[in-house]
Amino acid sequence: MWVSKWLSLAQAWLASQPQLLFIIIEQSGFHNEVGAAIHVAPNATRVLKDLGCDFNSLHSVQCNRLQVWDQNAKLIWTPVVTKDLQNLLGTTDDWVLTHRVDLHNTLRNAATQKIDGRMIDISLSSRVGSVDSEAGVVTLENGTTFTGDLIVGADGIHSRSVKEIVGDHRGKESTGQNCFRFLVPMAKVQANPSTAALLSRTGLDGVHAFSGPDRRLVIYPCRTGELLNIVAIHPAGSGEVKEDSWLESGNLEQLLQTYSSFGPELQALCSMAEDLKLWSLASRSPPRTFVKGKLALVGDAAHPTLPHQGQGGAQAFEDGATLGGLFPADTRPNDVPQRLALYNKVRYDRAVTVMMMSKTDHEHRAEMLAELRQYVPNAEVPPDMFSFTWSSRPAEDARRLIEEQTC
Repeated sequence: MWVSKWLSLAQAWLASQPQLLFIIIEQSGFHNEVGAAIHVAPNATRVLKDLGCDFNSLHSVQCNRLQVWDQNAKLIWTPVVTKDLQNLLGTTDDWVLTHRVDLHNTLRNAATQKIDGRMIDISLSSRVGSVDSEAGVVTLENGTTFTGDLIVGADGIHSRSVKEIVGDHRGKESTGQNCFRFLVPMAKVQANPSTAALLSRTGLDGVHAFSGPDRRLVIYPCRTGELLNIVAIHPAGSGEVKEDSWLESGNLEQLLQTYSSFGPELQALCSMAEDLKLWSLASRSPPRTFVKGKLALVGDAAHPTLPHQGQGGAQAFEDGATLGGLFPADTRPNDVPQRLALYNKVRYDRAVTVMMMSKTDHEHRAEMLAELRQYVPNAEVPPDMFSFTWSSRPAEDARRLIEEQTC
């Protein structure tokens, strides 16, 4: 089983399948964890709960609201009050704000526990060269091969596994947008009267989007409130960043120039940036199916999701939860084709809808309908993305489909 970029999610799912043999192939050596923060919506936290993850190790902050402000830090509206929407949807699952490193470590700790005296076989620093979905064979760049009854391709937007489904037509597409990401220690923010006053107005228990005509800053705390995470999405300029960059360092002067039209408090916050990164918000068209032969695509390999709706990680969690529901420990090799067909049935329309709606901000989602209908012909724009995503329970859908087929 090949799991790369979303290794820790798959590990946590696999750890619940003690009677089966799993091999995880990961290109990273895990010498250094990377990344900034991520907000984990209720459709994702319920998956983490089902996986038995230790929520204390997330060092998270509860997200109680989402608010939209203008570029001069004047409140425009509050799209979501968490408690109100939880009550409306009949859920108690949390919306949390956490550092990606803490999330990854939490998943890895859950996955590396011994199950019946066994540990999952994890092969690090292993780069996949090719996948044969029909034969169930994964070949590494060094010539080593692995054969299995099921291959899970979780290798992100640069996926090699997706080539098995779409051929050579898998290139990334520029969205014309770039994104700065950086962290600021809360102590530094509070020491500056201007930024301290800003946080006094916004509070430290939510996500806050400060929007200009064509760019915005999204701000929220993580690491139990010790760090402030800032995401800065803006139009791409020529030569700013490589299309395939994820870890390219950003330039502070460029950040300040890009947001020079924003209010003084927000400019002051940008001037405090630490661990500044810049990357291109590239995407690509989704495949027409997430499965072929013995292969299932998950995460950005299947549906590369931009950050505008904050659902990229959550959709990958849902993929893993669906596979967990469809492949319990008593699954037989000859069940695989049918179960993969069910996986595609559960996930394709919903995941591609979220992917398309995530290409732009809330105000422009309707503009994506024509493109969405190229893949999901009967699709409609969800009236509210939060209700649409938070209500998803793919593992339950998967188990129900299996029960229906066995009755």
